[in-house]
Amino acid sequence: MSLEKAEPNATTDLTGKTCPYTVMGARDALKPLQKGEILEVITDYEPAAQESIPNFLRKKNYPFTVAENDSGKWRFLIEKTD
Repeated sequence: MSLEKAEPNATTDLTGKTCPYTVMGARDALKPLQKGEILEVITDYEPAAQESIPNFLRKKNYPFTVAENDSGKWRFLIEKTD
């Protein structure tokens, strides 16, 4: 199954948060998930969407997708792999 079509197991809305709180919020929301579960993260902070969160996810080797919507928010779908 591709992440774009995956149904998230949990969602965290980080709207209004800036770095480092966006990365910390994503990290903390991933902790209770089991291997293979999907987290949806919403952010409106462009540096987090373009750099901070993707860099964190790449370091953890978590597969993810990110898409921007019309309202200036980004939606991540992240698979926890550990």
